Amino acid sequence: MANSRSALDDLLQQAQGPLLGYLIRLTGSVHVAQDLLQSANVTVIEKQASFAPGTHFIAWMRQIALNHYRNHVRKQASFQTEVLVDDRLHEVIERRHRQRMDQQRQESDWQRLQDCLRNLPSHQQAIVQRFYLDGQSLSELADATGRNANAIGQTLHRARLTLMECVKFSGEETPPVTNAWERASEQGAELP
Repeated sequence: MANSRSALDDLLQQAQGPLLGYLIRLTGSVHVAQDLLQSANVTVIEKQASFAPGTHFIAWMRQIALNHYRNHVRKQASFQTEVLVDDRLHEVIERRHRQRMDQQRQESDWQRLQDCLRNLPSHQQAIVQRFYLDGQSLSELADATGRNANAIGQTLHRARLTLMECVKFSGEETPPVTNAWERASEQGAELP
């Protein structure tokens, strides 16, 4: 129970910045956005059991925040005759927000991949660079390195496993690159 509460706290903390920005764009007011975000936080805590693990938490919470925003607009509409943001404008704001989030996620993924590439052993870095970035074939690499194409393929396979594990790791630190390497040797794979 305490562990799931801690995980929820971490997810809530990560969502605060992006959702506050989203709500500010919707409302045009920092104060209103902060109030709506607080209401959304309370709802998330109350409805945490309805969150499906493995789905995108910020998207789920953004929908909750959007519902709070819509309720806010309805309440304001009863006091005013003019709606603050119509549905078409909301769609534009939502689309731009998703685009920004996707771009930030891609930039973060690319940076993580670059960090992971730098942590590969130098011979794997060279093979990955020449195969994926320079476009050399396995036979060209085999000729250039004096190794057979199968050995080059095995090196690429191990490098991919290591990179996937490293990129997938979502902690603050990059996991040691040796994990996939050690696992491959434990499973009896031939190492270059």
